[in-house]
Amino acid sequence: MRIFPSISPGRAMARTDSGAATHVGRRPNNEDSFCQRPELGLFAVADGLGGHEGGEVASQLVLSTVADFLTSQVAQPQPASPVPDAPDGGPERLIIQAVNQAHRAVRAQQSGRLSMMASTITALLLGDGEAVVCNLGDSRTFLVRGGVFQRLTRDHTVLAEMEEAGLDTTNPFAVMHRNSLTGAVGMEASVDAECNRLPVQPGDVLVLASDGLYEPVPPDLMVRLLAQGGSAQEMAERLVAEAYNRGGTDNITGVVVRVLGNG
Repeated sequence: MRIFPSISPGRAMARTDSGAATHVGRRPNNEDSFCQRPELGLFAVADGLGGHEGGEVASQLVLSTVADFLTSQVAQPQPASPVPDAPDGGPERLIIQAVNQAHRAVRAQQSGRLSMMASTITALLLGDGEAVVCNLGDSRTFLVRGGVFQRLTRDHTVLAEMEEAGLDTTNPFAVMHRNSLTGAVGMEASVDAECNRLPVQPGDVLVLASDGLYEPVPPDLMVRLLAQGGSAQEMAERLVAEAYNRGGTDNITGVVVRVLGNG
């Protein structure tokens, strides 16, 4: 099984430089997690919730389950015919299946002090010249191309849904619940992550971020920080440090992926 037609055992993918950084912020513990698996073309950020140690467990469990599922799919024998495109197959189907598997794993461990745990996820599957972005919750993925910033994901929050419905977001209910999630891995009985496919090209920079990173660092500042150059690791550390220095109170996590060229 191959994730993209260009991602299969023994075949090259897009060449990338990736880096990740995380900081507890001004919280007592860090409930964010990140994943870098360039051999799979997989990069992801998860922001756990649930109090006590639940958030930490949830975010780590979600990302490890997604990575393990995709690893198992790549290890399967290649089918005689190519994997069909979405919606019936292809990378979108596989990442959705991986998130569903993670959802079941989280739900299976929801008991006692872990009974309320859940996690956001924003994940990138990178192929040769294209990528799939999958999202559930309020962690986000961004694309910077030629100095132009583009948000690739949609939040699953009360505020976002009210905005999309054209409702008043200044009323007391909206203000009180603006950051409340309407979707997360493990939150409800079922899970409904969103996926989008997009072309990528050399020079693109993709940023996966928890809300603790993107809320203190607006898009124009993020673009300027990335434009300072350096490795993807240096970029990730720069973004996280800036979020903290600007008073960020939440956990802060970012993954930066630079597309260097085709495989």
